[in-house]
Amino acid sequence: MTKTTLVSIAACAILSCVPRLSAGVIFVSGNLRTDATVTDCGAGCTLGPSNTDGDYAQWAAVVVPFTIWTTSTMEALTYSYAGGTSLSGAIVPSGGLEPYLTLFDAGGNFLGSTLFGTTCPPGANSLGGSCFDVLLDGGTLSPGTYQLALSAYVNQSQAENPGGGLTLADGFDGLGNLAPGENLNYAFDIITPTNVPEPASLALLLAGCGLLFLRPRF
Repeated sequence: MTKTTLVSIAACAILSCVPRLSAGVIFVSGNLRTDATVTDCGAGCTLGPSNTDGDYAQWAAVVVPFTIWTTSTMEALTYSYAGGTSLSGAIVPSGGLEPYLTLFDAGGNFLGSTLFGTTCPPGANSLGGSCFDVLLDGGTLSPGTYQLALSAYVNQSQAENPGGGLTLADGFDGLGNLAPGENLNYAFDIITPTNVPEPASLALLLAGCGLLFLRPRF
């Protein structure tokens, strides 16, 4: 095999390891019953198989961590209630829950929610004449780890209500509900348009990929 061929193979392989450096969109979807990461339902209570979908809507939440590599604006857009097409291209069916989003920092401190956010943002679908999907504007975030929680409307975290120094670890207040005809399916995009890995992180990734091709052959 020629040197040129070896270099070409290594270059192609390295490029395949590099993450796409386009506008950042993380698409998340699932079911609140099966995916719940918060299952406390009051003192001495934990949600389980015997609980109804209504119980899960009342208490449960899914918490999704994400990383901001470089200072970026951040928004989260749901498709849970009336469906639609994610910015990732995924098609989401209608009929899920009425969503509520809450943003936290790495320590679980409350940063914002959709309580006073945008309901029925531009482009959102309607179902049965109702439009309950939401847009959370997280503002401009500095590099670090953040957490986005999805729950059924209006299951707020204790960090938001009553607040007063409480964090995500203190759970949710159990005010969520599931209307007739809704199910526990959810879907949302986390949108960070200028978020790309730091050069040092990218260099490590490239080095790791390159080492695969510098290994001696026996």
